[in-house]
Amino acid sequence: MAALIVETLAAHDIDVVLVGGSCVCVWTNEKFGSLDLDFIDLTYSRRKQIAVALSQLGFSPNERQPKYFTHPDCQWSVEFPTAPLAVGHEYIGDKQVATKETSTGTLRLLSPTDTIKDRLLWWYLENDPQCWEQALEIARNHKVRWADLKKWHEGEGYADQLEIFRRALEEHRS
Repeated sequence: MAALIVETLAAHDIDVVLVGGSCVCVWTNEKFGSLDLDFIDLTYSRRKQIAVALSQLGFSPNERQPKYFTHPDCQWSVEFPTAPLAVGHEYIGDKQVATKETSTGTLRLLSPTDTIKDRLLWWYLENDPQCWEQALEIARNHKVRWADLKKWHEGEGYADQLEIFRRALEEHRS
């Protein structure tokens, strides 16, 4: 569904990237679930433009929650958090965006390393234990850009936390 949405929006010159818990689903082979598909709109399109594009798939705007679109036969809502594409204070450039080929098209999404950053930020800010577990699960199963993760930790003010994450990952691997 996420790839179909990316392809449909791209056909309307709307460039989006999947973020948040939906990326966790992808990078953990659905070990963790999400109730919505979160996309950052890199083209800063008007809601009306997005609504026209998504209506082709049967999604309609939620009038009470302007960032959301729903479909009567779809288990996920579609949300458009405010751009830019960033994790904390770090902007994510187009070259950092990952792609995944699916039967319905090409999905553009946060890389495993950037998804780890996203989950760790929720852990650091909200002490959400599920986010900690999600970050560990992604790191166990995907290549991590450790230098990038170190730089991000330093930039966010969590430099001391990276070694704790590394140790926890090693303990989980043992």
